[in-house]
Amino acid sequence: MPKNQYKFFILIAVVAGVIGAWASNLFLNSRHAEPALHTGTIIDPPRQLVSFSVQDLHGNEVTQNALAGHWSVLFFGYTSCPDVCPTTLSQLSEVWKALADVPTSTSASSSVSSKPQFIFVSVDSKRDTPDKLAGYLHYFNPEFLGWTGTSQQIEALTKSIGVPVLIQPLPDGGYDIDHSASLFIINPQQQLYAIVSPPFQTAQLVDDLRSLATR
Repeated sequence: MPKNQYKFFILIAVVAGVIGAWASNLFLNSRHAEPALHTGTIIDPPRQLVSFSVQDLHGNEVTQNALAGHWSVLFFGYTSCPDVCPTTLSQLSEVWKALADVPTSTSASSSVSSKPQFIFVSVDSKRDTPDKLAGYLHYFNPEFLGWTGTSQQIEALTKSIGVPVLIQPLPDGGYDIDHSASLFIINPQQQLYAIVSPPFQTAQLVDDLRSLATR
């Protein structure tokens, strides 16, 4: 096994351990924790994200403030991904369509926009320009948001959330990217609220997001 790949698997194991610890904490404190989701692990207490700055599909700066007032579903990948990313984005598009009955406007009694926003974050800073990312996401769902940026900008965001990413150099001078296939749910207070690991169950994910958005 290549050394870099071994390190990536070690990183995955560490992330799994952290999730397991959060799950144990949730069980031991169930009287005070949020109601369990059908799918995924709730982070109890939610973890505040650090400040970050990336670019949207138009090349404009985006900060953590873009997550305020919304439930957000973040998925990390890249446009050259051969399997995980297109499969997940197709499934998320089905989830988004199933939430069509959830209003997107802000109610008079709440500062939270009801319908969750779906954000695809590219971990391929070198190849995924805003224009390329925009064309890629439009194929799956034109309502999806997309973020990219410099390697330093993306690394700051992935580390804040705890997303494992490993660039694998290839003999021809190119590279592949190993990355988390999980979904990261951010609450309207810009906090990591839950992590959903594959395989995803579309119906359960729809139910959970509807429950969070309309409670």
